Amino acid sequence: MEDAEYRRMFEVEDRLWWYRGLRAYLADALGRQPVPPGLPALDAGCGTGANLVLLAGAFARVAGCDLAPRAVALARARGLSRTLVADVNALPFRDSTFGCVLCADVLECAEVDERRAMAELARVTAPGGRLLVSLAAYQFLLSEHDRAVHSVRRYTRGRARRALAVPGLEVQRVRYLFGTLFLPIVAFRVLRRLAGARGPAPRSDLFVPPAPLNALLESVVTLERKLARLIALPFGTTLLVELRRA
Repeated sequence: MEDAEYRRMFEVEDRLWWYRGLRAYLADALGRQPVPPGLPALDAGCGTGANLVLLAGAFARVAGCDLAPRAVALARARGLSRTLVADVNALPFRDSTFGCVLCADVLECAEVDERRAMAELARVTAPGGRLLVSLAAYQFLLSEHDRAVHSVRRYTRGRARRALAVPGLEVQRVRYLFGTLFLPIVAFRVLRRLAGARGPAPRSDLFVPPAPLNALLESVVTLERKLARLIALPFGTTLLVELRRA
């Protein structure tokens, strides 16, 4: 990932409606099912640490790792001292260390081998433990931000099931998120591409919109989360996969 994009993420992920909405979905998932007591949680590919803060509110002990030293430095700037530079393809932890493992928007990256990474995530998760994986959806939605973070893959529900199917892990739930805003996001991405084709080199599309719009979008996601408890959304811009280690 480009260093400038890490700084941009650090500056916006506490405020931007999308990040806040994703953390709300993750919090819902964390509260749904128990995990083995007494074990720590891991954020594998923790980036600049906002999701690790969420885990720290749910678990007494947490750890985070990321391939980029810049990301780890920014996570530590949040006061997250139990963070280290490490590759998700070869995690430096013993087998069955963690009761819960989070891996958010990591498998998409060019540096990641999906099968090796999933095998590693399964290995460090304790029996009965949970693994939460979020993935960007639909290849045609690849954006400037994706390129800046070296994302080369986006997923459908079927591709996610195939990619995450490794021995020892049971896929419990695969669902789309942000479906209520799918069409506006598609339109925004298309307009960005058209503008980029006529203008200078593409810039990251990661920014916080004006406060009233940002609040409105977050409210839409809040309503969507309530709707998602009743029905499965048929599409969305993100996938959330919930797994359990056998």
